[in-house]
Amino acid sequence: MSEYMFKTYIANGREYFIYSDDVSDDRFTQKIDFPFSESLFSLLDLDIWKREPQIKKIDRALLNLYRTRDARYTEDVFFTLQGLSDVHIFFKLLFLDWSKRLNEAEKDNFAHASDMLPHKAIAHIPSNIDYAQKQIKDLLERVLDMDASKRSVASRLYDYYKDPYHVDPRPFEFQPLTVSFEMIDRSTYAEVLYPKSIYDLIDYYLREWVRREQKMRVCKNCGKYFAITGRTNAEYCDRVFDSKGRTCKDVGAIAKWTREKDTDDVFKAYRREYKKRFAWTKSGKILPEELYAWGERAREKKAECDSGKISLEEYVDWLKES
Repeated sequence: MSEYMFKTYIANGREYFIYSDDVSDDRFTQKIDFPFSESLFSLLDLDIWKREPQIKKIDRALLNLYRTRDARYTEDVFFTLQGLSDVHIFFKLLFLDWSKRLNEAEKDNFAHASDMLPHKAIAHIPSNIDYAQKQIKDLLERVLDMDASKRSVASRLYDYYKDPYHVDPRPFEFQPLTVSFEMIDRSTYAEVLYPKSIYDLIDYYLREWVRREQKMRVCKNCGKYFAITGRTNAEYCDRVFDSKGRTCKDVGAIAKWTREKDTDDVFKAYRREYKKRFAWTKSGKILPEELYAWGERAREKKAECDSGKISLEEYVDWLKES
């Protein structure tokens, strides 16, 4: 296997990931992008413990490889890691790195497999990701949550790292990163990260949240954090919430409309009369066309009531007599 490449950068409000398992041939280069913040939020949403059986499968294969030097065990490692790389973009880096390691280890018949393919680096992935998720959520709550405090992000960040009782989880430790400054296209330059590990990717995107003082809020529907990118009064995120493909924003808008209508006496009067007449169509007292025509007139009158041209009492009387 030739040298692989994996890099990421942020430009024009989006995250870009470019990777290849063979830098000598541009045909193998892949590029994908997401809205800014999506990769880190999707990592937060990931139930990493559901992936533990896959991790254990790799761990067993590596231990058997140390013992037997049988190349067939590398297939379990390779294809399981390939499956994980489809779960989250950060795992694509893990797959590329370990594909190269497997290839290099095979060149000397796996004589140094335990050094080149350390199984603990794989076995600890669920606990490491789980702990990083806790650290990120803690930082969100204590530093970036726009509803938690009116104090500046700088002052909250200072307290976050200076709190002597901040033990579990420990504050996230930012590390030096391999970052270059490159021309992306004819009009764009950007800082580009060449990560060596998943931790580097978490570090890079988390520090961008802090550096940009990204406002965060808990979604009132799903209870998860989301980034405030437009109106500061946004209450719902864009995560898909149900099997119908509706997002929290969609569901929230419906719930808000329902709450408002529950306290809207004009709408309740209209709805009550509509339901009565709809029942008449079911029993054959009126035709569906008659209901449709009545509905149009009733909505016109409702608009007059909403605008103050007629009173609620006048509208109710009209509904009863119409």
